[in-house]
Amino acid sequence: MAGHNVEEPKQAESDSWLSSIRSVTDGAVLHFGSNIVKNGVAFVLSLILTNVLGANLYGFYTFARRIVSEVQKFTNLGTDIAITRLISSNLDDRAARNRAFTMAYATSAVVSTLGAAVLFVAAPVVSSYTLADPTFTRGLQAFAIAVPFISLAKLGINSFRGLEMPVHQNALRIVVRLSRLGIISAAVLGGYMLMGAVVGFALASAFAFVLVTIVVVRRTDLRPTADISGGELKEFYNYSLPLSGSKAGSLLYNQVDVFMVGIFLSSAEVGIYSISMLLAGVILLPLSGFNQLFPPVASRLYSEGDMEMLQSVFTTVTRWTITATLFIGSVLVIYRREALVLFGEEFTAGTMVLTLFVVGKAVVAFSGPSNDLLMMTDHQYVVMLNHWTFGVLNVALNYVLIMEYGFIGAAIATAGINAVLNVLRVLEVWYFEGMIPYSVRLWKPLTAAVGAVAVMYGATFVLSGVVLLAVGSLLGGLVYVGALLLFGIEARDKRMLNDYYSLLD
Repeated sequence: MAGHNVEEPKQAESDSWLSSIRSVTDGAVLHFGSNIVKNGVAFVLSLILTNVLGANLYGFYTFARRIVSEVQKFTNLGTDIAITRLISSNLDDRAARNRAFTMAYATSAVVSTLGAAVLFVAAPVVSSYTLADPTFTRGLQAFAIAVPFISLAKLGINSFRGLEMPVHQNALRIVVRLSRLGIISAAVLGGYMLMGAVVGFALASAFAFVLVTIVVVRRTDLRPTADISGGELKEFYNYSLPLSGSKAGSLLYNQVDVFMVGIFLSSAEVGIYSISMLLAGVILLPLSGFNQLFPPVASRLYSEGDMEMLQSVFTTVTRWTITATLFIGSVLVIYRREALVLFGEEFTAGTMVLTLFVVGKAVVAFSGPSNDLLMMTDHQYVVMLNHWTFGVLNVALNYVLIMEYGFIGAAIATAGINAVLNVLRVLEVWYFEGMIPYSVRLWKPLTAAVGAVAVMYGATFVLSGVVLLAVGSLLGGLVYVGALLLFGIEARDKRMLNDYYSLLD
């Protein structure tokens, strides 16, 4: 298939491009801001939990939390993504939006409740095959109660995503995270230790569900309806069920390492491994920001047949993502020990794990929103096949490497699998849709990153500890931004900035 590699649209299409990219950028800016809060909250909460509980009990907490998170993702049967697409593609049809809203909520409510009940009953069995501790069993059962609340709250937030209302979407995400921090911290610092943290999480999840439901009712016209035909149900599940299968596969390629570390290694090693994953996850902030509104915009452009505009938005979003990712990844690799020691000296054992994950996630970021583009262009079965194929490979590779190298082996396996999968996604987008996400304009951030790395590495010879982390990152950031300004801002980026300035004026 012939590929398009034109990032700059024709002048006659500039207004259309600006409208589309503005939708994505508005969501990205707000999401990035909310993600700063989200990751700040996660960072503070992890600091509190690791310093109060220690690596062993923190390992219990994070392992149970991970299990519940994956159960929740599977039991919503892909409705969180389906509701985004079906609402965004029917912005001018209220009845169709309400039918999608009803099918998503009814499905998620029933299946997530059943999933929570199964997890509650099966908790002793899960414990016996993993960390084998009564405390872990009780904690997992308390966590299970939160599953329906998490699923339904996420559906409500994704409804705003489909409606392209990023302010409401991200405001809710911030409030939910802050309430979780407050409730869990109060319980732990009040002396209730591990069970306090777990019960606090369940209470915070229930609060989030109530809050999101109230806001959806008051701020949107989405309402339940019984006017749903069998054909609509078939269409809905034809889209959502493959996504659910895809998520099950994504568990294997993206999360199974944590579970296998829990099965074969100790709870302390689970805690160390999880903190390294938490820090490495920061590198995906830019991509996740742009991905908040890229899917509905991509779905709209695809349904309108405007493939040239979709290619332009795809390339721009990828370039911006890479530009932001390069600096974040450089900081995490160069100052990996200084970052980990904040959680306690015992967590510095995860320096190699952190480095491997940063490299793997950098490849994910460099692929841009390729996976979302595949889903929004009706290739959900390809996405599911990707996840299952690489998931099975990841399980096998994790087993072999964990037995040989411990949790470093788990990081090698998962980071490597993620890297190869995302290279494949880029190739699939090119093969199916004739689009590639890269342009020659990438030389600017790549060159700027070289200068920033040199400065940050040089700082290691004169500074140390937290001072090195703070001052070195600041100096590197100044060099990076300065170099980008020196190389010149792209014409299309100036148009974007001028548009924002005019709004401010």
